Amino acid sequence: MKFFFVKIFLLFILIGASNANENIRFININYIVNNSEAGKTLNKIIENKSKKIKSELNDLGKKIETQKEKIISQKNILKKEEYEKLVKNYEDEVKKFNNVRLKKNEDFNKYRMDSQKKIIEALNPLITAFLKKESVQILLQKEQIIFGDKKLDITEEILKRFNDKHKKIKFD
Repeated sequence: MKFFFVKIFLLFILIGASNANENIRFININYIVNNSEAGKTLNKIIENKSKKIKSELNDLGKKIETQKEKIISQKNILKKEEYEKLVKNYEDEVKKFNNVRLKKNEDFNKYRMDSQKKIIEALNPLITAFLKKESVQILLQKEQIIFGDKKLDITEEILKRFNDKHKKIKFD
């Protein structure tokens, strides 16, 4: 009798598992964000902005370094008060530089995150419609899955639909 209940229990587990497989899919959102037409455009914009910021910061850093070398070379020539005044001005410039660098990095990261968020917001209705159409009950992020049947991966299908619908997204 005990053996009979074990068989029935295992049967229900197997039936439940087979039904669950039909309604579970997984997707790689990061792949879509980075490889969609809009994502590729965003990546180019981000790369250009990053280069521009690095160039600006390098130029400011060189100016500050030149100012430091000039102060050091004049140490023995200037009066103590004048030298201390130059050192104080230099320290103020370094503080301003650090604040500018921090602000530019914060602005850049905020822009990058907001732009990626726009892509995800445009992607969400497509995913939701797909899930309803295909009666998918559970959608998992691919990075969280160790093994999975390729038939359950909907990344390429969603990417194709996304590219068809959103060739360009305006990034401010």
